[in-house]
Amino acid sequence: MIDKKQANHFNEISHRYNEDFLVDPPKHTKTEIGNIITEIEKRKIDSVIDFGCGNGRLSIPLLMQGIHVTAVDVSNNSLKALSNKVSQINSIKNLLKTSQVLPDVLSKAIVGCDILHHVDLDVYLSKIRNTLAPKGAIIFSEPNILNIAWSLLITFTIDWRIEWRIIYCNYFTLLKKLRDNKYKNIK
Repeated sequence: MIDKKQANHFNEISHRYNEDFLVDPPKHTKTEIGNIITEIEKRKIDSVIDFGCGNGRLSIPLLMQGIHVTAVDVSNNSLKALSNKVSQINSIKNLLKTSQVLPDVLSKAIVGCDILHHVDLDVYLSKIRNTLAPKGAIIFSEPNILNIAWSLLITFTIDWRIEWRIIYCNYFTLLKKLRDNKYKNIK
């Protein structure tokens, strides 16, 4: 199930993560990605699905750490940009494949940054759970709509027609939706 509005939006380069920051992101992004990598390493996982990979904001640092990545995104242009960047930094051996849909194989981990607020959680949390191997983990970083800085940023700079699901990105709603979809050990 591909959301055409989301795909069209992120097919435009101006709506993707700044390519200049893919290999050397700003400090706050390094911290966010570092936290995800720490969780992956803690679980001794060497292969992940990057759900909503875009042009590589998370995939590139994962590949550079030697983690194998299956990149999934609704935007074909974002997937092409990711593949081009990966070949430029010589990490192509760790990029397993790119796809617009979750693969049929089970994964030990599904990860993502700033993606859950772009999808219907009632649909995708179930699909993600069904793609997880037994004892698999999901590791996501999301903006919190209850953070006043995010609320202001979105109000004044971002297209609400694309970002509207951010209203569901808060601790309480995400916790409930994860529990409703039978996730365990939620942190």
